[in-house]
Amino acid sequence: MENVTAPVPARRPTTTAPPSPEAGGRRNHGLKENTLGVPSIFFYIIAAASPLTVVVALFPIIIGAGNGVGMPGAFVIAAVVLMIFAVGYVAMSRHVTNAGAFYAYVTLGLGRVAGLGSASLAIFAYNAIQAGLYGGFGYYAAELLNPALGISLPWWVYAFVGLLLCLGLGVQGVHSGARVLGVFMTLEVLMITVLSVFSLFGDAVPVSEFSFEPFNPSVVLAGALGVALMFAHASFIGFEGSAIYGEEARDPARTIPRATYLSIAFMGVLYAVSGWLIMNALGLNDVVAIATETGGNFIFVASDTIIGHNISLLFQILIVTATFAAIVTFHNNVSRYLFSLGRQHLVWKPLGWTLPRRQTPWVASIVQSLMVGVVIVAFAIAGQDPFATLFTWATGIGTIGVIASQLVAGIAIFVFFRKSDVDKRPWNTVIAPLLAIVGLSGFFILTLNSLDVLLGVQGATAVLMVSLVFLALLGGVAYGLYLRFFAPDRYELVGKALNERDLEDPAPEAV
Repeated sequence: MENVTAPVPARRPTTTAPPSPEAGGRRNHGLKENTLGVPSIFFYIIAAASPLTVVVALFPIIIGAGNGVGMPGAFVIAAVVLMIFAVGYVAMSRHVTNAGAFYAYVTLGLGRVAGLGSASLAIFAYNAIQAGLYGGFGYYAAELLNPALGISLPWWVYAFVGLLLCLGLGVQGVHSGARVLGVFMTLEVLMITVLSVFSLFGDAVPVSEFSFEPFNPSVVLAGALGVALMFAHASFIGFEGSAIYGEEARDPARTIPRATYLSIAFMGVLYAVSGWLIMNALGLNDVVAIATETGGNFIFVASDTIIGHNISLLFQILIVTATFAAIVTFHNNVSRYLFSLGRQHLVWKPLGWTLPRRQTPWVASIVQSLMVGVVIVAFAIAGQDPFATLFTWATGIGTIGVIASQLVAGIAIFVFFRKSDVDKRPWNTVIAPLLAIVGLSGFFILTLNSLDVLLGVQGATAVLMVSLVFLALLGGVAYGLYLRFFAPDRYELVGKALNERDLEDPAPEAV
């Protein structure tokens, strides 16, 4: 295993020379510093997890095909494991500030080849999730708007409208995106909260008869616990994106840890408490049957039962905005990984270009949009169902990729602190990383053992889909080996500039 010099904590430049207007957007003007505080990063994290999508799409699966009444306890377990993982993750963020978080961490811990492998895996996983979300967005938007407007536009039209809007926000910058996500996230969390509060005053089960049975260990550990934990973990995906915004954060050594811990705790409490209240309101003896029978309409039925007044229409509207908010966040995640690699001249150099005033990775944003656009076109031409195939398959594959990325990063974090003297706190650098590796390994194994539920397919088809995850990892590793033996000068650039803009800006040149 090769050594990559560990960086010292990133320092903010006191002054920044104004960009050359002649260069336009064809230079690396860097990402815009001091732009995001804790609330903005928190919005991006929560939007990526998309709590309303979790409540609408995953609650019925966990209840019906997972551990049943023990669903809230599964979220508690997932939150504890991820909070432990976050300990080492944010400890690492104090020593490296880079838009390609997993890539930078794995490079420092496990070497350049592994770092490029993790970058390829993360880009693939986030792209897959975003492509799947476009299927969900197109499906929900068509189901909502076509009947209301008396039209019959196909799902992919709505998907491409969403893609153009997302690209516009990506080029505008994270500050504009944070405002939009803040509104959308507030609305979806508000609706979950309203449903939870009304659960206390439902007619079916009085609050005096509410039971804490869903948190009883014997109940939580019963049934298909693996399925429950797999989807519970997937409900938090996006929290690791906090470190991606380190270069754009105000005082990242404080902002990133606070946003990370806050988001995990918030989601854990929201999922566990809302799930507990809704299930009790419907009746613990009946809720499994209701979830199994209604499937994806579970929350719509539950809301009309608990609140009444056809309130499910509001949930149908907000699931569209919630899905779009998640799309915007994953777009930003992928574009910043591409920007990080382009800035280091490891891939197509224009990916490292930013606009002079907005300092947004505009080329990377366009390329990322083209990537998912190709997937949308392919599924549209094939006439596939946007929800049953594109949403289910792509988000499922992406989930496996993100869990694998977290596991590799956890190992890299542990190794990094063994090789470095920058932090000697036992809990932060030894105990917590080891516990996180054990927990994430368990999640990964459980996920591979539950592919039929996650992807909705079995046998050779499931194996083929999962192989894409490992091919993405191996593709990055192969590229790293190629650079090592055939392009040593470029190979030496891997691991450089892991803190902000340590490389010189690429000079203007023809594409």
